[in-house]
Amino acid sequence: MILSARSIFGFGSAIGLLLIVGSYPAQAFTITRQTDPLILKEALLGDTSGLDNFEITLGGSSLAYGIFENDPFNLTSGVVLSTGDIQDIAAQNLQDGGFSKTGEDLSTDLGDPGSDDDSISLELWFDSDGTKDTFYFQYVFGSEEFVEFGGDEFNDSFSLKLNGKNLATLSNGDATTINNLVPNPIIGYHPDFIYNSIDSGPAKDQTRLDGYTVPLLFSGPVIPNARNQLLINVHDVGDGLFDSPVFLKAGTFGTVKPPSITPGDGGDGRDDNGNNDDNDQGDSSTSIPEPSMALGLVTAALISRFSFRVK
Repeated sequence: MILSARSIFGFGSAIGLLLIVGSYPAQAFTITRQTDPLILKEALLGDTSGLDNFEITLGGSSLAYGIFENDPFNLTSGVVLSTGDIQDIAAQNLQDGGFSKTGEDLSTDLGDPGSDDDSISLELWFDSDGTKDTFYFQYVFGSEEFVEFGGDEFNDSFSLKLNGKNLATLSNGDATTINNLVPNPIIGYHPDFIYNSIDSGPAKDQTRLDGYTVPLLFSGPVIPNARNQLLINVHDVGDGLFDSPVFLKAGTFGTVKPPSITPGDGGDGRDDNGNNDDNDQGDSSTSIPEPSMALGLVTAALISRFSFRVK
């Protein structure tokens, strides 16, 4: 078998390109403090047809708000708010459970000792012209209280209230709470929960969070021809320790249902009431392949472009 010069050059180019592709490191998970309501609003809003006059107000410490990029939750980018310092989140998980050591865990008490200063909220107001009936976005909830405090009565609280009704739900319709995700730290976990242990957690090198949810879909009814209020709140209970953040995906706040991020997430196959019988086009899967899979696909695609000539 003899390779022509053209084939050798082409094959060599393919291998060279593969080496270049493989040499690029994964982009780092970053969080930058940001408290400008206009910047946060622009980051969150997507297709908002039928809605206008958006206004955002923040409640809580300036340490608790930021913009994230290249997260390990498959949200890609967006806005984060937390009951602790958001700049502590994007780092290696060094302690799994128990009380923190300085610099090793997510346990920042904002303000005076206690939970009073650790109630963090983002309030979004908007008008509806009556042409759209549902508001959507995607999010991930995480906490340092996983998994050892599962089933405890003093767990951090989390709510997504549209016009006063909490609509933060898991894929089975249960409320998004620490106790519903981890009813008991020994018996087992909810399917929407991801345990990020220091030994085998899927994001143990990227975030100090001990656990978080898969991407979940928020959907709720809009009051037509009226001013609507969305109130997002995370709140430490009992004390200001063991932080809990919520990550809000950029460009998904609006009246068009965003596509599912991965098969089986909270937006996959659910209608506006949380029922698993929705097959509309706005909910098609857009899963992201693992880096090794992506490299394999690139390899196959490149090699298939070049032929070996047999003489």
